[in-house]
Amino acid sequence: MENQQLIRFRHEHHKGIFHYAVYNGAFVALSEINTSKIDYIKAHGALDITFDDNEKYDIMGVDVIEDPKYVQEVYDFMLETDNAYFTDGIDNLCVLKFHK
Repeated sequence: MENQQLIRFRHEHHKGIFHYAVYNGAFVALSEINTSKIDYIKAHGALDITFDDNEKYDIMGVDVIEDPKYVQEVYDFMLETDNAYFTDGIDNLCVLKFHK
């Protein structure tokens, strides 16, 4: 996976990493729907993120998109660009669209 683009996130007492892509001009990532981070985003509309290896996080607005057509488009794009974490189809996935 030479083209991995990673974004670090945190919420409450959890930290993690997303593989992200710039798709049609938007920063996007895929996530499983039934996770605490998705619950947090749906409740707060934002997530603490950083593109750096440091601990300086910024609050960024995030939309959770569950439209299967859009999820499939992003999934396919991430596979094509060798930046996919999920490779077994789009069941139970959503797209996170980060606000600039």
